Amino acid sequence: MKQPELGKILTNLRNEKGLTQEELVEKCNISVRTIQRIEAGEVTPRSYTVKTILAALDQDLETIKEVFSEDETNKFTISNKDFKLLNLAFYNGIVYFILGFVEFYMDIELEFTKTLEISSEFYVTIKLLSFISMLFFYTGFIISGAIFKNYLLRISSVLIMVLFGIGYVFDIYSWFTPSESEEFLWVVLCIFIGCAFVLNGIAVLRLKNYLGTNLPTVTAVFLIITGATFITVILFLIGLFFLIPVSILQILLLYKIKELDKKLN
Repeated sequence: MKQPELGKILTNLRNEKGLTQEELVEKCNISVRTIQRIEAGEVTPRSYTVKTILAALDQDLETIKEVFSEDETNKFTISNKDFKLLNLAFYNGIVYFILGFVEFYMDIELEFTKTLEISSEFYVTIKLLSFISMLFFYTGFIISGAIFKNYLLRISSVLIMVLFGIGYVFDIYSWFTPSESEEFLWVVLCIFIGCAFVLNGIAVLRLKNYLGTNLPTVTAVFLIITGATFITVILFLIGLFFLIPVSILQILLLYKIKELDKKLN
Protein backbone atom coordinates (compact mmCIF):
# COMPACT_ATOMS: atom_id res chain seq x y z
CA MET A 1 0.00 0.00 0.00
CA LYS A 2 1.48 3.36 -1.00
CA GLN A 3 1.31 6.65 0.84
CA PRO A 4 0.71 9.54 0.30
CA GLU A 5 -1.10 8.41 -2.89
CA LEU A 6 -3.66 6.46 -0.88
CA GLY A 7 -4.47 9.45 1.31
CA LYS A 8 -4.99 11.69 -1.70
CA ILE A 9 -7.31 9.18 -3.38
CA LEU A 10 -9.42 8.75 -0.25
CA THR A 11 -9.61 12.52 0.22
CA ASN A 12 -10.80 12.97 -3.36
CA LEU A 13 -13.39 10.21 -3.00
CA ARG A 14 -14.70 11.78 0.21
CA ASN A 15 -14.92 15.20 -1.40
CA GLU A 16 -16.76 13.74 -4.39
CA LYS A 17 -19.37 12.37 -1.98
CA GLY A 18 -19.63 15.80 -0.37
CA LEU A 19 -18.68 14.46 3.06
CA THR A 20 -16.64 16.08 5.79
CA GLN A 21 -14.20 13.97 7.77
CA GLU A 22 -16.63 14.01 10.71
CA GLU A 23 -19.47 12.78 8.51
CA LEU A 24 -17.26 9.99 7.15
CA VAL A 25 -16.45 8.97 10.73
CA GLU A 26 -20.16 8.51 11.44
CA LYS A 27 -20.51 6.19 8.45
CA CYS A 28 -17.50 3.94 9.09
CA ASN A 29 -16.91 4.14 12.89
CA ILE A 30 -13.23 5.01 12.52
CA SER A 31 -11.88 7.85 14.67
CA VAL A 32 -11.57 11.27 13.07
CA ARG A 33 -7.90 11.41 14.06
CA THR A 34 -7.24 8.18 12.14
CA ILE A 35 -9.05 9.53 9.07
CA GLN A 36 -7.01 12.74 9.26
CA ARG A 37 -3.69 10.89 9.49
CA ILE A 38 -4.57 8.51 6.64
CA GLU A 39 -5.64 11.32 4.33
CA ALA A 40 -2.53 13.32 5.24
CA GLY A 41 -0.37 10.31 4.34
CA GLU A 42 1.08 10.16 7.86
CA VAL A 43 0.22 6.50 8.44
CA THR A 44 -0.21 3.39 6.33
CA PRO A 45 -3.54 1.83 7.36
CA ARG A 46 -4.45 -1.84 7.42
CA SER A 47 -6.17 -3.04 4.28
CA TYR A 48 -9.24 -3.81 6.38
CA THR A 49 -9.43 -0.17 7.52
CA VAL A 50 -9.22 0.99 3.92
CA LYS A 51 -11.99 -1.44 2.92
CA THR A 52 -14.19 -0.04 5.67
CA ILE A 53 -13.62 3.55 4.53
CA LEU A 54 -14.27 2.61 0.90
CA ALA A 55 -17.48 0.82 1.82
CA ALA A 56 -18.66 3.99 3.57
CA LEU A 57 -17.90 5.87 0.36
CA ASP A 58 -19.76 3.29 -1.77
CA GLN A 59 -16.51 2.21 -3.39
CA ASP A 60 -14.44 -0.98 -3.44
CA LEU A 61 -10.79 -1.98 -3.77
CA GLU A 62 -10.93 -1.80 -7.56
CA THR A 63 -11.04 1.97 -7.15
CA ILE A 64 -7.56 2.07 -5.61
CA LYS A 65 -6.07 -1.25 -6.68
CA GLU A 66 -2.93 0.48 -7.91
CA VAL A 67 -1.90 1.34 -4.33
CA PHE A 68 -2.40 -2.18 -3.01
CA SER A 69 -0.12 -5.15 -3.32
CA GLU A 70 -1.75 -8.42 -4.37
CA ASP A 71 -1.32 -9.92 -0.89
CA GLU A 72 -3.05 -6.99 0.78
CA THR A 73 -5.96 -7.04 -1.64
CA ASN A 74 -6.67 -10.66 -0.79
CA LYS A 75 -5.95 -10.36 2.94
CA PHE A 76 -9.54 -10.49 4.12
CA THR A 77 -11.27 -12.40 1.36
CA ILE A 78 -13.59 -15.23 2.32
CA SER A 79 -14.89 -18.14 0.33
CA ASN A 80 -18.58 -18.61 -0.31
CA LYS A 81 -18.45 -21.81 1.73
CA ASP A 82 -16.99 -20.04 4.75
CA PHE A 83 -19.55 -17.26 4.51
CA LYS A 84 -22.36 -19.82 4.55
CA LEU A 85 -20.78 -21.45 7.61
CA LEU A 86 -20.58 -18.05 9.30
CA ASN A 87 -24.24 -17.51 8.59
CA LEU A 88 -25.06 -20.97 9.92
CA ALA A 89 -22.98 -20.27 13.03
CA PHE A 90 -24.93 -17.08 13.69
CA TYR A 91 -28.32 -18.81 13.59
CA ASN A 92 -27.05 -21.74 15.64
CA GLY A 93 -25.85 -19.22 18.19
CA ILE A 94 -29.44 -18.06 18.61
CA VAL A 95 -30.62 -21.68 18.99
CA TYR A 96 -27.83 -22.37 21.49
CA PHE A 97 -28.79 -19.28 23.48
CA ILE A 98 -32.46 -20.32 23.71
CA LEU A 99 -31.64 -23.92 24.63
CA GLY A 100 -29.29 -22.58 27.29
CA PHE A 101 -32.27 -21.44 29.39
CA VAL A 102 -33.80 -24.92 29.26
CA GLU A 103 -30.44 -26.45 30.17
CA PHE A 104 -29.94 -23.99 33.00
CA TYR A 105 -33.30 -24.90 34.52
CA MET A 106 -32.62 -28.63 34.27
CA ASP A 107 -29.09 -28.39 35.72
CA ILE A 108 -30.06 -26.10 38.61
CA GLU A 109 -33.06 -28.26 39.45
CA LEU A 110 -30.86 -31.35 39.50
CA GLU A 111 -28.20 -29.61 41.57
CA PHE A 112 -30.53 -28.50 44.36
CA THR A 113 -33.31 -31.11 44.35
CA LYS A 114 -31.49 -34.12 42.86
CA THR A 115 -34.68 -34.89 40.92
CA LEU A 116 -36.16 -33.77 37.63
CA GLU A 117 -39.65 -34.64 36.41
CA ILE A 118 -38.81 -35.17 32.74
CA SER A 119 -38.10 -38.24 30.66
CA SER A 120 -34.59 -39.41 29.93
CA GLU A 121 -35.32 -39.01 26.22
CA PHE A 122 -36.19 -35.32 26.67
CA TYR A 123 -33.09 -34.65 28.80
CA VAL A 124 -30.74 -36.32 26.33
CA THR A 125 -32.41 -34.65 23.34
CA ILE A 126 -31.99 -31.17 24.84
CA LYS A 127 -28.35 -31.88 25.69
CA LEU A 128 -27.59 -33.21 22.19
CA LEU A 129 -29.33 -30.30 20.43
CA SER A 130 -27.48 -27.84 22.62
CA PHE A 131 -24.18 -29.60 21.94
CA ILE A 132 -24.70 -29.59 18.17
CA SER A 133 -25.74 -25.92 18.08
CA MET A 134 -22.73 -25.05 20.25
CA LEU A 135 -20.38 -26.79 17.79
CA PHE A 136 -21.76 -24.83 14.84
CA PHE A 137 -21.77 -21.62 16.87
CA TYR A 138 -18.08 -21.78 17.81
CA THR A 139 -17.17 -22.93 14.31
CA GLY A 140 -18.06 -19.36 13.35
CA PHE A 141 -15.29 -18.06 15.61
CA ILE A 142 -12.82 -20.58 14.21
CA ILE A 143 -13.59 -19.26 10.72
CA SER A 144 -13.35 -15.67 11.99
CA GLY A 145 -9.95 -16.47 13.45
CA ALA A 146 -8.83 -17.71 10.04
CA ILE A 147 -10.17 -14.58 8.30
CA PHE A 148 -8.39 -12.16 10.64
CA LYS A 149 -5.28 -14.31 11.14
CA ASN A 150 -6.19 -14.57 14.81
CA TYR A 151 -4.78 -17.96 15.75
CA LEU A 152 -5.56 -17.55 19.46
CA LEU A 153 -9.24 -17.15 18.57
CA ARG A 154 -9.16 -20.37 16.59
CA ILE A 155 -7.31 -22.34 19.27
CA SER A 156 -9.39 -21.05 22.20
CA SER A 157 -12.64 -21.69 20.30
CA VAL A 158 -11.62 -25.29 19.59
CA LEU A 159 -10.65 -25.67 23.26
CA ILE A 160 -14.07 -24.41 24.38
CA MET A 161 -15.79 -26.80 21.98
CA VAL A 162 -13.81 -29.76 23.32
CA LEU A 163 -14.32 -28.85 26.98
CA PHE A 164 -18.03 -28.20 26.52
CA GLY A 165 -18.26 -31.48 24.64
CA ILE A 166 -16.73 -33.28 27.62
CA GLY A 167 -19.24 -31.51 29.83
CA TYR A 168 -22.18 -32.67 27.73
CA VAL A 169 -20.94 -36.25 27.72
CA PHE A 170 -20.43 -36.11 31.47
CA ASP A 171 -23.94 -34.65 31.98
CA ILE A 172 -25.58 -37.47 30.06
CA TYR A 173 -23.41 -40.12 31.69
CA SER A 174 -24.20 -38.75 35.17
CA TRP A 175 -27.91 -38.74 34.38
CA PHE A 176 -27.87 -42.50 33.94
CA THR A 177 -24.96 -43.36 36.26
CA PRO A 178 -24.61 -41.01 39.26
CA SER A 179 -21.14 -41.07 40.80
CA GLU A 180 -19.56 -39.81 44.03
CA SER A 181 -16.54 -38.54 42.07
CA GLU A 182 -18.86 -36.32 40.03
CA GLU A 183 -18.14 -33.17 42.07
CA PHE A 184 -14.35 -33.42 41.73
CA LEU A 185 -14.55 -33.91 37.96
CA TRP A 186 -16.83 -30.90 37.62
CA VAL A 187 -14.38 -28.73 39.59
CA VAL A 188 -11.53 -29.67 37.25
CA LEU A 189 -13.65 -29.12 34.15
CA CYS A 190 -14.88 -25.78 35.50
CA ILE A 191 -11.31 -24.50 35.95
CA PHE A 192 -10.29 -25.56 32.45
CA ILE A 193 -13.39 -23.97 30.91
CA GLY A 194 -12.63 -20.77 32.81
CA CYS A 195 -9.10 -20.68 31.40
CA ALA A 196 -10.45 -21.27 27.89
CA PHE A 197 -12.88 -18.35 28.28
CA VAL A 198 -10.09 -16.04 29.41
CA LEU A 199 -7.98 -17.00 26.37
CA ASN A 200 -11.00 -16.53 24.12
CA GLY A 201 -11.59 -13.10 25.63
CA ILE A 202 -8.01 -12.04 24.92
CA ALA A 203 -8.38 -13.29 21.35
CA VAL A 204 -11.69 -11.46 20.82
CA LEU A 205 -10.09 -8.25 22.12
CA ARG A 206 -7.72 -8.35 19.14
CA LEU A 207 -10.68 -7.99 16.77
CA LYS A 208 -11.22 -4.37 17.82
CA ASN A 209 -8.57 -3.27 15.32
CA TYR A 210 -10.57 -4.76 12.47
CA LEU A 211 -14.24 -4.21 13.25
CA GLY A 212 -14.13 -0.49 14.01
CA THR A 213 -16.51 -0.85 16.99
CA ASN A 214 -16.33 -1.32 20.77
CA LEU A 215 -18.24 -4.61 20.54
CA PRO A 216 -15.10 -6.82 20.62
CA THR A 217 -13.83 -4.97 23.71
CA VAL A 218 -17.11 -5.34 25.59
CA THR A 219 -17.38 -9.00 24.59
CA ALA A 220 -13.79 -9.64 25.66
CA VAL A 221 -14.36 -8.07 29.08
CA PHE A 222 -17.43 -10.24 29.72
CA LEU A 223 -15.61 -13.37 28.51
CA ILE A 224 -12.64 -12.72 30.80
CA ILE A 225 -14.85 -11.96 33.81
CA THR A 226 -16.92 -15.09 33.15
CA GLY A 227 -13.75 -17.15 32.81
CA ALA A 228 -12.46 -15.77 36.10
CA THR A 229 -15.65 -16.78 37.92
CA PHE A 230 -15.36 -20.31 36.54
CA ILE A 231 -11.72 -20.56 37.59
CA THR A 232 -12.57 -19.66 41.19
CA VAL A 233 -15.21 -22.45 41.17
CA ILE A 234 -17.01 -20.91 44.17
CA LEU A 235 -18.33 -18.18 41.85
CA PHE A 236 -19.46 -20.74 39.29
CA LEU A 237 -23.16 -19.86 39.59
CA ILE A 238 -22.39 -16.18 38.98
CA GLY A 239 -20.46 -17.28 35.89
CA LEU A 240 -23.53 -19.14 34.64
CA PHE A 241 -25.56 -15.93 34.81
CA PHE A 242 -22.77 -14.07 33.03
CA LEU A 243 -23.10 -16.54 30.17
CA ILE A 244 -26.35 -14.80 29.19
CA PRO A 245 -24.77 -11.45 28.20
CA VAL A 246 -21.69 -13.29 26.90
CA SER A 247 -23.79 -15.36 24.49
CA ILE A 248 -25.72 -12.28 23.32
CA LEU A 249 -22.49 -10.37 22.69
CA GLN A 250 -20.94 -13.33 20.87
CA ILE A 251 -24.00 -13.61 18.61
CA LEU A 252 -23.81 -9.87 17.86
CA LEU A 253 -20.10 -10.21 17.16
CA LEU A 254 -20.70 -13.01 14.66
CA TYR A 255 -23.42 -10.92 13.02
CA LYS A 256 -21.02 -7.99 12.72
CA ILE A 257 -18.33 -10.20 11.18
CA LYS A 258 -20.62 -11.93 8.69
CA GLU A 259 -22.22 -8.66 7.60
CA LEU A 260 -18.78 -7.12 7.21
CA ASP A 261 -17.63 -10.01 5.02
CA LYS A 262 -20.84 -9.74 3.01
CA LYS A 263 -20.32 -6.02 2.53
CA LEU A 264 -16.61 -5.95 1.74
CA ASN A 265 -16.06 -9.22 -0.08
